[in-house]
Amino acid sequence: MLQSTALSRNDRTRAGQLAALLAAGDHRAARTLAGRIAADPAAPAGPRAEAAAALVSLRPDPAARAVGIAAALLALALLAWLVRSTS
Repeated sequence: MLQSTALSRNDRTRAGQLAALLAAGDHRAARTLAGRIAADPAAPAGPRAEAAAALVSLRPDPAARAVGIAAALLALALLAWLVRSTS
């Protein structure tokens, strides 16, 4: 995925680590490493672009976030109603 013969050994190692973390499902560590690679001005353009793409793919889905917030608000409203009705 992120391998190229033109990359330095360090870049290949970080790219390999990123691919391994994503394959293992360790999204927190993958997000951290991808952020480091994307922010590194010394990194070649290829790995930086792949890291940026990984960051975009790891971003929470806005619809899922909205549903979670709505569910939490509904639960709080229900709790408030139950507390009021028992008082």
